[in-house]
Amino acid sequence: MADVINTSTSKFIDSFGNTVFTDEGNVNPSYDPSTGFTGVYDFNKPSHVTEAMNKGFYGTGEDAVRLAEKVIGELSDQERLLLSHEGFTTVPYLDTADSPVKTIGMGQTGGYFDPSDIRTGFKKAVADKSKAVKTQFGDAYDAASDLKKGALLSLVYRGDTKFPSGNNHTWVGKYKNAIASKDPIDLNEAYEEFWDNDEYLGLLNKEAANGSDLGVLYRIRDNSEILFGNTK
Repeated sequence: MADVINTSTSKFIDSFGNTVFTDEGNVNPSYDPSTGFTGVYDFNKPSHVTEAMNKGFYGTGEDAVRLAEKVIGELSDQERLLLSHEGFTTVPYLDTADSPVKTIGMGQTGGYFDPSDIRTGFKKAVADKSKAVKTQFGDAYDAASDLKKGALLSLVYRGDTKFPSGNNHTWVGKYKNAIASKDPIDLNEAYEEFWDNDEYLGLLNKEAANGSDLGVLYRIRDNSEILFGNTK
């Protein structure tokens, strides 16, 4: 597989001389990971994830923070927490969605995807999601420490605060009420509601069965500990 050696254009050029994207910005149709790597990693394939990490193109946890600092520059505490949860890449990849899309940086797709300017897309994504957090949590957000604001941002960024319908998860209202009342009983009620989530419970069961690939569970636990002072 080839290293990406020229990231100065929106196409990207790898060390085989292949262009990664067409002029329209679509994945080059010649991309075929079974015969040769064109510079677009396919994160549905564990071998691609491993290679991206080994070549220093992709990092998770604190490695993601260090990698992002080289591209983005100085980071806020909220950005550092979010990066440690999301990971960061300096080259494009196809994500693990049902219909994979081009992604770069901190899970940046769509209008946030720009291989020639990862920093701008990153800052715009964080700004837009931060605005969404403030709108959704209101006074509870304003009263939060920077670390708790980061945890709320991480949850909103992943989509853990709203149902597909757009309605808030029940725990959101209970959390806002708990912050307003300052009653530990209310906060514990919000905590229990937070964990009453089919995905989270499935991850706990997977862990109990000695399953692997539990990164999402560690992320949820981290946010739970920050917001509630407790986790499962």
